[in-house]
Amino acid sequence: MALTQGNGHRPDLSTFTHVKDPRLVQLLAYYLDQRQGRRVPRRNSISPLDFPALLGNVFLYEYDAGNDDLCIRLAGEDIRAMLLTTKQGAKLSEVFPADVVPIMRERYSRVLADCAVMHNIGRVFHHMGGTGTGERLVLPLSDESDRPRFLLGATVYGLDRDSIHPAPNTVPQVITYTPL
Repeated sequence: MALTQGNGHRPDLSTFTHVKDPRLVQLLAYYLDQRQGRRVPRRNSISPLDFPALLGNVFLYEYDAGNDDLCIRLAGEDIRAMLLTTKQGAKLSEVFPADVVPIMRERYSRVLADCAVMHNIGRVFHHMGGTGTGERLVLPLSDESDRPRFLLGATVYGLDRDSIHPAPNTVPQVITYTPL
């Protein structure tokens, strides 16, 4: 995936008023600061320890061009509790249901190809039978050659796990892509 040319304008935090959760706003501010004049920050400039409030909710994927797939490099405790098959080095197809993988690949490929921030709010884990709502950021990171190759993300959510008969989730999911 080639690094695409931007329009010369680098968005700042004021561009992202649609991000609501304060922890995600802090992550986004940190991410934007780490660009250091680049369109996309490098993977080695980001440390999950710099945003401790989200450690349980953060994930890091690496794009494997040889397999045209994403591999898990990091998954926080809350994510591992939700997706019991999550393990370091696993491919998306080894963790998520087969009908969900193409949706994720399409969305996450767009983040890398367009060097865009993906934000979604509303239903989460909808395709996996989830009844909760939440908010997610997915951010591109580059390798040492400034090629977008990693995805840093965080999802905050509330799930109706305790209800015997959870109500259908009718909250729409809104997805926004903001080019960097």
